[in-house]
Amino acid sequence: MYDVIIIGAGPGGMTAAIYTHRANLKTLMLEKAAPGGKMINTWEVENYTGLGKVSGYEISEKMFNHTQELGIEYQYGDVVEVNDLGTEKEVITADGTKYKTKALIIGSGTEARKLGAPGEDRLSSKGISWCAVCDGSFFKGKHVLVVGGGNSAIEEAVFLTTMNVQVTVLNILDTLQADPKAIDQAKSTGMIDFMLGYEVVSFNGEEKLESITIRNNKTKEEQTLNREGAFIFIGHIPETTFVKDLGITNLHGFIKTNERMETSIPGVYGIGDVIEKELRQIVTAASDGAIAAQSSAKYIEALKSKKNT
Repeated sequence: MYDVIIIGAGPGGMTAAIYTHRANLKTLMLEKAAPGGKMINTWEVENYTGLGKVSGYEISEKMFNHTQELGIEYQYGDVVEVNDLGTEKEVITADGTKYKTKALIIGSGTEARKLGAPGEDRLSSKGISWCAVCDGSFFKGKHVLVVGGGNSAIEEAVFLTTMNVQVTVLNILDTLQADPKAIDQAKSTGMIDFMLGYEVVSFNGEEKLESITIRNNKTKEEQTLNREGAFIFIGHIPETTFVKDLGITNLHGFIKTNERMETSIPGVYGIGDVIEKELRQIVTAASDGAIAAQSSAKYIEALKSKKNT
């Protein structure tokens, strides 16, 4: 039996763990990938207060080392089911392990959204990627396609140019949604061109990606680009299938919380990218984690007081 179980060891989950530990709560962090979440694959972060320009990997390492220096329990665990048992919550992982906890903080994050175009699944990891930091080095000296128009797409496109990769940014809308500074930085590289108002029709190739067929949304004219690499950055889907039966998510799968990170189920909290929110950043996830930790501590204290009376 734990006081608090935290699903996900991203910036929100690790911050929550530090705060619950300081509140003398028996805490367990469960993570199915590497500590840091998406942050670990972020090439460059320059808006986390006090750190200046730093890689996502460095922040991830510092945060995780902090939790381990405090002795916070951390385990691998792919959570597949959560059950509300009243004053206790049950967490079940893919290997059948069952955990019990008084409070549950969910910071499971999101996964990359796919286009759904023909050939995408078949050529995944064979020229199609959702992580420039992970796979960019395979395309040195080549010309790749980056799909998307937000900050992630533009920032990843800029990163690819640092490895001598020529980039075409393709966006389904006629404009880019990224911050002006990011767009200016992309244009200043001299290695990025833009195709706006286009969509991907199909990814082509047998053993690996060889070309990409695209369509102009206005003229409906199709053309085929010879590209050996494509990076897709069109948003993310919340990883909340394990709580789909608890009634705490919206129509898009994001967890609904109040300002105290509380869900509609007492003792269950949501933090970070997985919740309904306007701004999804490392700093806001960390803030969510601190708030959820405080809320869970107060909840557990109330449970103890009720039990004693």
